[in-house]
Amino acid sequence: MSSNFLDYLKIFCQSGNGGAGQIHFLKNRRSKRSLPDGGNGGNGGNIIIKGNKRLKSLNTLKHKKHNIAENGEIGGSNCKNGSNGKDLLIEVPLGTTIKDINNNILLNIHKHNKKKLLFKGGKGGKGNYDYNFRSKLDLNGSPGKSKWLILEFIIYAEVGIIGFPNSGKSTLISKLAALNTEIKDYPFTTTLPNRKSNKWYTFILLEFPGIVKKGLGIKVLKHTKYNKVILIILSVESKNILQEYNIILKEFKNYDNSLLFKKKIILISKSDLLTFKKIIIHKLPTQEKTFFISFFNPKEIKKIKNILYNHLK
Repeated sequence: MSSNFLDYLKIFCQSGNGGAGQIHFLKNRRSKRSLPDGGNGGNGGNIIIKGNKRLKSLNTLKHKKHNIAENGEIGGSNCKNGSNGKDLLIEVPLGTTIKDINNNILLNIHKHNKKKLLFKGGKGGKGNYDYNFRSKLDLNGSPGKSKWLILEFIIYAEVGIIGFPNSGKSTLISKLAALNTEIKDYPFTTTLPNRKSNKWYTFILLEFPGIVKKGLGIKVLKHTKYNKVILIILSVESKNILQEYNIILKEFKNYDNSLLFKKKIILISKSDLLTFKKIIIHKLPTQEKTFFISFFNPKEIKKIKNILYNHLK
């Protein structure tokens, strides 16, 4: 992925402490007895998480590692309560999972503008005007909650494109982009409008970086989580297409065996250089749908787009 693309981040979050209650007595001129009029402390601010579909990575949070909400104010005299601390709002891209350092999931963010409470602020202490003689006076406000958290963002993409370098992944996206396609600012991502029955349907296509000797790795393959279809591109210029295909399957198995059971389409690129297509077909697994494509043929590009759409609808 691009060095400017941040999909994993560790931050510290702390909700506000509750303000202390006040002990104060108002002297009554008509009586020697003083009346309690100390106010309650304010509640601490909450930590709120909000989904924002306009955010495409966690980059906006990388320079703010410590996120602390306001504390509640101390109660005053004359029965005046302290003000509540302001909530702290943290916006994250859709597809963000928030975990503690023990990898326990706290929140999943999938809806735009949807707010979720992460940490509730501490409760304000009781002032003596609100004192119940049947219970102990609790002046001190309760502390807020604080933790180091892990934020992990996974791109929501229905189609993942995987292949070796120079297999034609980028070329395919550029050709699809010529078909009235809106380019989004995810790295390696394209949104493909598909018109049918006078309505526009979209699906997101995610191109993964080419496989290297050390493999794709967890940092990349985790973005297959929401893929409904995986498009495997193999070039006819490869010295051993079957070997490349098996390497890709091995990467899937090493990361998460369930990837082997996702719907897959094999795309043989640069087929204009190929004379005998049947030879390749016999080498590849027959259970996977296999298609040949020439990037110089607009009809074949359009056909692939329609095939992908039909697999997703």
